Amino acid sequence: MNERVRARVIGLMVAMTSFALSGDLIQAADWEWTLAPYAWGAGLKMDLTVNDNAVASTEVDFSDLLDKTDMAGMVHFEGRNGKGGFFVDALFMALSDERTTAPPPPLPGGAQIDAELNQFIAEGGGFWRLGGGESGLDILFGVRAMGIDSEVDITFPSPSTTKVTTGSDETFIDGFVGARYSHPIGGKWDWALRGDVGTGDTDVTWNAVGTVGVRFGDTGKYSLRFGYRQMEMDFENDDSGAKIETDITFSGAIAGFVIKW
Repeated sequence: MNERVRARVIGLMVAMTSFALSGDLIQAADWEWTLAPYAWGAGLKMDLTVNDNAVASTEVDFSDLLDKTDMAGMVHFEGRNGKGGFFVDALFMALSDERTTAPPPPLPGGAQIDAELNQFIAEGGGFWRLGGGESGLDILFGVRAMGIDSEVDITFPSPSTTKVTTGSDETFIDGFVGARYSHPIGGKWDWALRGDVGTGDTDVTWNAVGTVGVRFGDTGKYSLRFGYRQMEMDFENDDSGAKIETDITFSGAIAGFVIKW
């Protein structure tokens, strides 16, 4: 991720964090706060199309991502007062190693692909709880910034070895809308679903999460959550006159530690 991308994303996160931690909000007695660091065991699938021709497809599972990750951080923070509230969420993964696969047609036999990806996702928004209780249906709305630094090297072995490099190093900013629903199961258990769809700089981005949680401790302010998340991003850009369309999908198990106060 280049310095321009990094500066835009960091600036956005600083602005969202400053809002979340502003003095007026922290001093408000009726606010309920939630902090949740989490881990996402996401596998990666990336499809690349150049001038409407599918030229690359690569899949990397969680064990490969774990071996190749230089840095990773994921955290969710939100505040609620009555029926309304806000949230911020940040995810960063730096994958530095390369993976070589045999490409599908129309590339010739023996051609090889090296693909790598760095990903930063930051989102901030608000929600409105229709019922106003501790659980129920929330309407979500907000802005999501995605910094994507991808590079694909295609090596053609014959008739003479030729290497073509393409990729993307950009920040995409989308608006999104969605909903989430939570419901208790017995005394300490609950389940929750979230879905949203966004567009703007990307053609479309959609995100879906399903989790089950259990509270523990005398006050019940701590809980563990487990579930599954999938996010897909479709976008296009121009590189030396070529139209490059990229489809990136993250999917896998998610787990987090939740603190409420």
